[in-house]
Amino acid sequence: MKKSMITIEILVSLLILFLVIVTSTTSIKFFQTVNKQKSNYEDQYIAVLSLKDKLSSSICISKFKEEGIWNGFGYTAICTKTNELKSFKKGFDIDEPSGNIGNYMMNLYTVKLVIENKNYSYYITHGKKLF
Repeated sequence: MKKSMITIEILVSLLILFLVIVTSTTSIKFFQTVNKQKSNYEDQYIAVLSLKDKLSSSICISKFKEEGIWNGFGYTAICTKTNELKSFKKGFDIDEPSGNIGNYMMNLYTVKLVIENKNYSYYITHGKKLF
């Protein structure tokens, strides 16, 4: 009876040891995968922000589509005009007109940025003096 109990205790302890090894190995692999994905998304997010800064000065003025590679990621940027308004002029006298008749034209553009099959969009405003 005593030998059978020792055998059962050894088997149970080996089972517990096996479960601990399997659980720790699985969790280490999972955390390594998550860390790799996190670093990839960090690189992609930094590329989006730096590309936005690079494109915001030129994309909606000279050219409305741009493609290339930035920080190892392929990208496509497309700029479309969303809205156009003149600056608001307030009439100070009764006969003076008021409204969106000022001497500045404000254009609102939407930039659609595709990096590695992920879509991002942001807005850019440009103003120009009419006269």
